[in-house]
Amino acid sequence: MRKILASLILGAVALAAPQWASAQKSTLRQVLDRGTLIAGVGIDQAPFGYVDEKGQPIGFDVDLARLMAEQLGVKLELKQMTSTNRIPFLLTNKVDVQVNLFGATPERARQIAFSSPYTGLTIGVYGPKEVKVTSVKDLGDRPVAVGRGTTMDLTLSGMAPKANIVRFDDEATAQTAVLTGQTEMWAAVNTQIIAANNKNPNKKLELKFMMRVAPASIGVRQGDADWLRWMDTFVYYNKINGKLQELHRKWLDEDLQKDLPTF
Repeated sequence: MRKILASLILGAVALAAPQWASAQKSTLRQVLDRGTLIAGVGIDQAPFGYVDEKGQPIGFDVDLARLMAEQLGVKLELKQMTSTNRIPFLLTNKVDVQVNLFGATPERARQIAFSSPYTGLTIGVYGPKEVKVTSVKDLGDRPVAVGRGTTMDLTLSGMAPKANIVRFDDEATAQTAVLTGQTEMWAAVNTQIIAANNKNPNKKLELKFMMRVAPASIGVRQGDADWLRWMDTFVYYNKINGKLQELHRKWLDEDLQKDLPTF
């Protein structure tokens, strides 16, 4: 009888061991034990993530990462990156989280997991006033700049697979391309256009056609339910306490969208 009982106990321990080990590996527990949150933020997505005159990261997402660390009760270490290396940095454990204006798509969801959206942006194709385009059907062979692998790239490629899409490694270079006439248009987020027009008032870009509204999520590694759940809780909590609204007013001069989806 004792041998049978011992075997049952050992079996139960064996079954529980993988679950216990998995819990110990949670990024949430690692961050709390380390005492530091390592967050990836953008340098080419103003006003969400960019650098000031001293080379320091600032923006909506940077403030959101600071709020995240504050509510975790840990210090914050920021890693600056472009849209092209944010997924690789996450998959290779160089960051704990990407607070980097991520649009959740089925393609990206094959690699990483997304929190419920914390903001939403309008994405479209923009160009100078003299460019006579009002819909995707008008594009023809006109060159359109995009940041490689961005939501804008994926969306425009899906809508117009035969369009003359010119891909650049970061958004800053894509912006320069349209402002210097290398391309006629730029597939971008409305906030990027606001920032570009503020810096270049003599070369203002205007909306040619809207592609879609793009909710933005926080990116984490797959298979870490505790960490993803914490991120969803973080987004929910800061929606109801007004913190996300404060960040919207500060950086976007607009209210937080009321109809953002939840995952």
